[in-house]
Amino acid sequence: MGDPRVNALMPAHRRGGPIAWREGRTISRETFLSQVALIAERLPPATHLINLCEDRYRFMLSLCAALVRDIPTLLPPNRLDATVRGIAERYPGCVTLSDGEATDPSLPHHNIHEPDPADLKPARVPDLSDRADAIIAFTSGSTGTPQPHAKRWSDQMRCSLRAAERFGIGPETNIVATVPPQHMYGLELSVFIPLATGASAHAGRPFFPEDVRRALAETRRPRILVTTPVHLRACLKAGLKWPEIDRVISATAPLDTDLARSVESTFSTQVNEIYGCTEAGSIASRRTVAGPIWQWYDGVRATQLDAERTQVEADFLPGSIPLNDRLELIDETHFRLLGRGSDMVNIGGKRASLADLNRTLNAIPGVREGVILVPDDRDPSPSRLAAILVAHGLDRAELIARLREQIDPVFIPRPILFVDALPRNEVGKTPHQWLLALLKSEEGRKT
Repeated sequence: MGDPRVNALMPAHRRGGPIAWREGRTISRETFLSQVALIAERLPPATHLINLCEDRYRFMLSLCAALVRDIPTLLPPNRLDATVRGIAERYPGCVTLSDGEATDPSLPHHNIHEPDPADLKPARVPDLSDRADAIIAFTSGSTGTPQPHAKRWSDQMRCSLRAAERFGIGPETNIVATVPPQHMYGLELSVFIPLATGASAHAGRPFFPEDVRRALAETRRPRILVTTPVHLRACLKAGLKWPEIDRVISATAPLDTDLARSVESTFSTQVNEIYGCTEAGSIASRRTVAGPIWQWYDGVRATQLDAERTQVEADFLPGSIPLNDRLELIDETHFRLLGRGSDMVNIGGKRASLADLNRTLNAIPGVREGVILVPDDRDPSPSRLAAILVAHGLDRAELIARLREQIDPVFIPRPILFVDALPRNEVGKTPHQWLLALLKSEEGRKT
């Protein structure tokens, strides 16, 4: 017999209480189940559904309706027409879902509305088929072309329960997330955890600091803010008066210790980071200010294959999952993150880590943010590196002089492109292809 907490849409004992907040009011789980049943009836025939809903609650409704209809859901890494169209071409017969107007008339589209209360009928908690491809999430493309990874519903529920146990999330917890639910991090923390534990999520996806402050104020304590380093930096600079936040959780990019310390001081809270990937979901965490050591979630088992490769297993994973990062395993439950396994570059017979080079670049006074990268990802033996950075008041000569003090001359980037802001996607990452396109366009202007 399966675990009743993971084989149904939500545990039967979690039917009471709210599942979401909107404008200071709660939406009950009974209402949610009734709306899911009606939306499921109204979904069009499709091989797959591409869920583009921006409202978190409507995303949750349409995701669960798709599960009830046994139609796999595709989660694109962004809402760009080109990205969505490329995914649609890979899955013939798919239909896009959104809570707004269709942006690409070439694709079949279905609009998601919350049903009229008069149309609702009591609904039971549905059992699900638990197909292996219930959800297909795509990597962000930060290191290349987005790749699909199929997920079982029960595995995602188990993973979310591990995360909830790690962060003390229960039925009384209210979650405000700045990350989109299409991203694995946002999906686990603000969709699956409410379904699995009885916690509630704010329906919106606040972006600007005042939006984040207002969303937090519209919920009750205990409150958890699920966000990214980019959003945390913006919220600190805003100088607003913030509601009490019981915990901040960050992911999608490394969180600087000084930034984490400032957040803990300003918000009188605790900041935790999540470690994970699209392939495995979230699998470890750390309190950033406590040091560089990470702790696996309960039940995660790691095996070091060699100096570059580590794989993990857990009861919420379909098998052994190789990680793209280099890790130093300290004991069965702790590890140190060393950087991407693919970030080692060899130029002129000398090796360096792009992660280390980027840490050096971003530590230079005057550099607000920057990225060092290989300018042609088709070249297995690059002869040079490039840099894109935001550094107002710092000129090229001074930057190169500072870099020469700390890194070998063969790794000094050229070209160096100064920009007003790095291109970022919805979760604050800088997709590799976007950076390459920016470099190419700049080089094109010079020819």
